[in-house]
Amino acid sequence: MKKRAIKSIDLHRLKTIFNKDITDTLKKHKLPLIASFVVVLLACIGIIVSYAFYQVIDKTPVIGGSTGEIADLDIRVMAEERDANGNGVGTYALYPYIPEAGYAYNSSKSYCTNGSTITYHPTTFDADITAYGHDVCYLYFDSTANLDLTLNVYAENINSDGVGTGEYTKLETTSLPSIGYTLNTNKSGCENGSTLTYLDEENMFSIDASGKDVCTAYMDAMDVDIQLKIYLQSKSGSPTYYEAKEIPSNVFFDLNTSKSACTGTSTLSIKNQKVVISATSRTSCVAYLDVSNGPILESMSNTVSGQNVTIKLTNSNIGSTPTKYYYSSNNGESYVSSTSSSYTFSNLEPLTEYTFKAYSVDASGKESAIMTTTAETDYVYNGVFAYKSSVQTKEIEVSGYYYLQVWGAQGGSYNESYAAGGKGGYSKGYVYLNKGDTIYIHTGGQGSYGTTSTYTVQTGGGVNGGGNAGYRGGAGGGGTDIRINSDSLYARVIVAGGGGGAYAYNSTYKAAGGAGGGTNGLDGSYYSSSYSAWAGNGGTQTSGGARTSGSSTNYYGDAGTFGAGGDTGYKYNNTSYYSNGAGGGGWYGGSAAGNYSSRSRTRATGGGGGSGYVYTSSTASKYPSGCLLNSSYYMSNAATYAGNTSFESTTGGSETGHSDNGYAKVTYVGKTLP
Repeated sequence: MKKRAIKSIDLHRLKTIFNKDITDTLKKHKLPLIASFVVVLLACIGIIVSYAFYQVIDKTPVIGGSTGEIADLDIRVMAEERDANGNGVGTYALYPYIPEAGYAYNSSKSYCTNGSTITYHPTTFDADITAYGHDVCYLYFDSTANLDLTLNVYAENINSDGVGTGEYTKLETTSLPSIGYTLNTNKSGCENGSTLTYLDEENMFSIDASGKDVCTAYMDAMDVDIQLKIYLQSKSGSPTYYEAKEIPSNVFFDLNTSKSACTGTSTLSIKNQKVVISATSRTSCVAYLDVSNGPILESMSNTVSGQNVTIKLTNSNIGSTPTKYYYSSNNGESYVSSTSSSYTFSNLEPLTEYTFKAYSVDASGKESAIMTTTAETDYVYNGVFAYKSSVQTKEIEVSGYYYLQVWGAQGGSYNESYAAGGKGGYSKGYVYLNKGDTIYIHTGGQGSYGTTSTYTVQTGGGVNGGGNAGYRGGAGGGGTDIRINSDSLYARVIVAGGGGGAYAYNSTYKAAGGAGGGTNGLDGSYYSSSYSAWAGNGGTQTSGGARTSGSSTNYYGDAGTFGAGGDTGYKYNNTSYYSNGAGGGGWYGGSAAGNYSSRSRTRATGGGGGSGYVYTSSTASKYPSGCLLNSSYYMSNAATYAGNTSFESTTGGSETGHSDNGYAKVTYVGKTLP
């Protein structure tokens, strides 16, 4: 008989474990053996209390002069429980550590069930145990102080692939999992605010406490030191088994609990066709699996549609019929159930790779193996912004290139069948937007028609820069633009010009408004060349349409400005002064047609259209002082079109000039330009 005490922990030696079938050995409890273990001491300084764990280091049976390693000894620490005041109550509970502070070893109560002897060293807090075969030893500690700290430790279960299952088992012995576990700091903690830490290298917990507390530690499996051998039944009902490295997926197996076993107190079970080991320390297990009947999944596929992923399962015709399916989009951390063999995960994070898992369950509760597939979501964004009289906003969720399209609004007219307001222009292009950017979309409003019933002051300009008009005049259409990170004219990255207002006395004496858009808005038309100077001028890339003439200075048409069309000339004392057409809004607005104080029908003139704009490296210099954009927002493949040309319509066809109110589209196209 050989006996030795181990005073330090050699972690490298813990990596050595059995390389042979231990089934027979588990059943032989009469083999003489010697076992030694080490207790790593608890240190108590002031109010800081550290609890440490011992490990079974070496068990050396002596059989006919030869030795072999085997783990076949359980040690359990029983610490006296305390009442609310911290006093011992005479009852004991399992503790996963040797307490130094506030406890004393009780040799009279301590014992081993099969006669092994315990020699405890109170000064060094370690022990020697001389064992003859399998044994369970209890070490009792009596309470001697009021400090009451309780530590509960839970170890994660692992399956036959050596992977943690996410389920935990409370340690029922004094052995802390020796190799391959790490503290889960998110799950672990203390009820009354004490600080719990774990030293990986020393395999030791510390609790920094100022009073009574209960702490719980959850240990996650990493590369657990567990040996598992799997034996599969050759066919249903056969006494023959063969060793296998993994469980095949085309046959359903149940665990043969009478044949399967582990050393120590570790236990075996089967879940999703994986052997699960609930281990409290290093262990060696043998699992016998019998051919049975249960659900078998044949395949798993996925289909990506934007930010939605549909999982499709196919059942094998040799398994039982599933009654329920379980699906996970977070690699098995959580599952949703369904009675359908397909399931769609909606509104997932865009452009993110997901690991999906799924399994089936039949009416008897048997679970199939878990199948896995991965998929990366797309991002689909097709923002449509119809006319609205107020600003519309969109926060960018995904960085990438966006295709911007804007249509300016049409100018107003008294009678469109006589002479229409100028059509709105169109601008398009790609811009790179960053996640977190905010875009502000302003859609232009169509200018209103002039009135013939009252001599009203200038009104009716379309939203977003359309100029106002009075008696018998068409107001200007508003421009449509998109702004980045500031709702300011100086943050516009793209603009479609609005059309100028028209004027018509009847089907003969009429003048259309100038079309908006393009690098220069078009000038308004006129009935008589004698009054061509009264017609509104289109906005340009660097200025608004110039102020126009009238019968006197009071009736000149106002010039266009940055972002707005000019108003028509005004009237005095409710007399019948005609206003003609107002200027359209845009990058720079068009000017209004001049007013006049006579009812001469030959003086019919229309307002000028507003210009369009796209922010590029070559057009950035056109910005007046105060631009809020930088070069990262330069547009690519960008262009602006006047409202008298053909371009894409809001519905995807084509149109020559844009009628009615303004419109905008924002479409995500990807991480690179198309």
